Amino acid sequence: MLAYDSYITDNSQLCSYIEEIKIHELLKLCEWKQLQLFENIFDVFMVKHNRNLFPKSFEVINAIILNVHSASTPYISDVLCKIISKNVRFEKEYCYKTFKILIEKNPKQITICMPKLIPIIASDVNDINANIRSNAFEALESLLHCSGNNDLHTFIPIVLKGLKDHSVIYDAVESLASCVFVQNVEAPALAITTPILLRGLNDKKTVTKRLACVIVDNMCKLIEHPKEIIPFYHPLKSKLEVCVETISDPEARKVSERALNTLKSSCSVDENSKFMKSTEEITDLINKELESHSILISNENEYKFLSVIITNMCNSNHFELLEWKTLFAKYIPGYPNVEIVAESILQTTMKSFIVKEDYFEDTEEGKDLYKGVFSLAYGALTLLNNTHLHLKQNRFYGLLGPNNCGKTTLMRAIANEQVEGFPKKDELRTIFVEHEIKEMEVGEDDRGFPILNIDLCGVDWVVHCCNVIYEMQPLVTREQVEIVMEEIGFGNAKKDIGKDRAADMEMGVTTYSGGWKMKMQLCAATLMNADILMLDEPTGHLDVTNIAWIKRWLSDFISNGGSIITTSHDSAFLNEMCTHLIDFQNRKLKMFTGSHGNVLSQFVEQFPEKKGYFELKNNKVKFVFPEPGPLEGIKSMSKTLLKMKNVTYQYPSRDTPTIYNINIECSRISRVGVIGANGAGKSTAIKILIGEIKPSIGEVTKHPDMRTAYIAQHAFHHLEKHLQKTPTQYIMWRFAGNEDKEGLDMINTESTEDIKIVKYFLSSSTGVIELQACNTTQEYKQAVELDSILSRRENKKLKIKEYDVKWKNDSSDSTMWVKRDILLKMGERKMVQRHDEKEAVMAGLISKSLTTKDIEKHFANFGIDPEQANHTLIKSLSGGQKVKVVLAASLWQTPHLIILDEPTNYLDRDGLGALTNAIYDYKGGVVIISHNREFTNAIAQEKWIMEKGLLRREGESLAAIEEANKDVFEDTNKTVFDALGNEVKVETKVKLSEKELKREIKNLQKKLKDGKKKGVLSEDEIFEIEDKLEELQGNV
Repeated sequence: MLAYDSYITDNSQLCSYIEEIKIHELLKLCEWKQLQLFENIFDVFMVKHNRNLFPKSFEVINAIILNVHSASTPYISDVLCKIISKNVRFEKEYCYKTFKILIEKNPKQITICMPKLIPIIASDVNDINANIRSNAFEALESLLHCSGNNDLHTFIPIVLKGLKDHSVIYDAVESLASCVFVQNVEAPALAITTPILLRGLNDKKTVTKRLACVIVDNMCKLIEHPKEIIPFYHPLKSKLEVCVETISDPEARKVSERALNTLKSSCSVDENSKFMKSTEEITDLINKELESHSILISNENEYKFLSVIITNMCNSNHFELLEWKTLFAKYIPGYPNVEIVAESILQTTMKSFIVKEDYFEDTEEGKDLYKGVFSLAYGALTLLNNTHLHLKQNRFYGLLGPNNCGKTTLMRAIANEQVEGFPKKDELRTIFVEHEIKEMEVGEDDRGFPILNIDLCGVDWVVHCCNVIYEMQPLVTREQVEIVMEEIGFGNAKKDIGKDRAADMEMGVTTYSGGWKMKMQLCAATLMNADILMLDEPTGHLDVTNIAWIKRWLSDFISNGGSIITTSHDSAFLNEMCTHLIDFQNRKLKMFTGSHGNVLSQFVEQFPEKKGYFELKNNKVKFVFPEPGPLEGIKSMSKTLLKMKNVTYQYPSRDTPTIYNINIECSRISRVGVIGANGAGKSTAIKILIGEIKPSIGEVTKHPDMRTAYIAQHAFHHLEKHLQKTPTQYIMWRFAGNEDKEGLDMINTESTEDIKIVKYFLSSSTGVIELQACNTTQEYKQAVELDSILSRRENKKLKIKEYDVKWKNDSSDSTMWVKRDILLKMGERKMVQRHDEKEAVMAGLISKSLTTKDIEKHFANFGIDPEQANHTLIKSLSGGQKVKVVLAASLWQTPHLIILDEPTNYLDRDGLGALTNAIYDYKGGVVIISHNREFTNAIAQEKWIMEKGLLRREGESLAAIEEANKDVFEDTNKTVFDALGNEVKVETKVKLSEKELKREIKNLQKKLKDGKKKGVLSEDEIFEIEDKLEELQGNV
């Protein structure tokens, strides 16, 4: 075999060596010699006439990479980078081919090189040479998959696209903002994201710069050790400083300042500090230890190679003692003390890299379910950073923390197998029970239309969940499901079991209340023998009876070997049920345990600042509801605005009515709590009240200008079709054109089948064109059809509403005023109602416009900051934030009456306190359906108690309304509201004596007579004087 040393510097001799060398002989060289050959062999590619040696040279390169220790990967990477920097065509081409082999062989070891490699390789993905461009792209694609962060895998295609095409940089930045990180974010992951962020910070568009700043701010909060950010610190800092100085938009500039400050705080050491150890440093350290143990080096080449791989293992945080001892024994053989040297060097170097954290470790008896460290982020929000979690069997864990901290996101990440190291579903059956069942296709009907899981009946949903979603083996049968559902309380109409029960297993999932949907999911958990059950607000939709039931069910579940993780704003429930608490504190999970049945109380004793979990008050968050304006003809705050009379309703699929003979009224002073068991008919009554469904018997009347805000029990349904919008964009979409599109959707779905329509035609028999009902065939042929309603007015003389309408197929531009009752007889209820809604919205929006500035101000009144309102997609908001968006959107029209169906489900204690205070100060009426007694008692003056479809009323509001509906004069100084909703103090006249009444009547009669004679009074002024005369004459 030829000696390699003589060929190191001479290209021709190197070529001769390559021609003669056999691969099996090459591998006999020591590994250090192989690395030297690797470094010099690329000189072959510098000379074009060596092309015949290119394949053999590349074969040698491949053999060396496959043979040397994997820890030498960073050394090889540095060699390749130096060769690429020479910018020689064939050298670069084969360097990228070599990189691909190196990456595929040692994907873990290459991660340490990613901060340096990605910018270098990315610079050549657009090279003018096709071979270089192609090989660089392939190497970069392989490299990006080596970060060890599974959350970034779906993001890699957009990174590659962004690095190649600058025009899609905003899409790349936006995609990164929506990436959910559940693993710890370290330098390799930062290496992937930083190139996109640097381009985003350098983009011409302010919106792109701002979003990049938000992501930088978020990512820097994830930095556990300064060494992770050091490689990226200088380029990010310089770009952020430019943004701070040059961005003109004040809000975006403020975001860039925040990102810069967070970046600086993440680098808690000198920005020029070096945490990566050099080979020289490690060599010196090994020399000192060897000398202290009188160990002499016999093979210099083996010693050099040991220094290289130990350096790289240190920089890769690879501190496995057994492996270190094995390496020292292999490369410094023959010394018994060499393992002591290895351990000493490991302990010394490890101190520079390992960060220790104090955390709770459950030492009580019980089987470990999970014990690990992970990170969690959602969109542009950092939730958890490198936190410990230890879960055991037979435990009841309560998740604590304010809205937006990540409680639900954590449980969803566990359910979706996104938490690092958490056992897969086939190892540990983990089930997440949510209020909102995620829609998914489960098949097609006969016409080819998709069937969704929510279209199924309860039994079929459970079967699909067990067998398809969780892949149960053996498969669950329908008969098994029916037995479990009957035990939990569902009726079974097919078997004539429990017909009087609130929910039937053969009814559609969409007909179930929130409480029954949860019970349905618990049926699936029972059949699957779940190990961990995760619950999101389990008592949120339940009455007292069902809360007692769920407590017993969960206690039995734990006794049978299961563990539970739950979020809840019900402090009494947590205190009674929890064995442990997991609290979100400064992006860490802190575990706490205490006496069973008193855990939360003891937790608050130790952490007094957490007292808010017991008290329904708030000093941090404040909601401010908009003040509703006046209504025509309504002089008293307690005048009835909305009324149900003798209302009964029966669902088509039920044998008996859900509600019977209900009579209720609402005014602007109403503070009503609707109480009743699950399935008693509460939500049905409210849906009839707001017009979502029509009563089977009875009638519902309301003031035509009254504006009503309704927040449904399943509040998120308002947002389901708008997840890709920001809250501001949602408001702009919903209320564009001064119409509430969601309100119009409800109007447009109303049925007109049961309405008897009367046809009218235009008659001029009296000399005046007027509408008359059709009676003859000829008249039916002349019948008119409504084209549009242009405006509305109040006929003060007749005290009715009239509408300015245009007829279809009328070529002229003429219009006519038509009475409201005639339009209703014509079957135009939808169009009349739509115009009434439009008039009401216009009246409510008179003091604000549909602009970003006004919307931002409106959202601020509900605890939503400009960042969330204008720049965060709805899909990235937490449950609590989404509820605030729904609440704010529903109140955009400044309603006179607010109807809240289970508003407490997703708000934390601060949010509930803010809602309580806002309702207390609100100048409109409020109707609340809630199982939260504390909240209901704090709000309601009147209670509507639903029992088996019947309604019983208790409280003060009823008496106040009845008294207020009497026509009496009250205070001499009365507060009214102008068109802008502002308070105006006016003096009302006291009751006049009989003599004064006669004098006033005489003056008005004279004014009316003279005004008509001279023609100086308008029609409205004449109506007003006549109304006043009629009122005064009635008091004589």
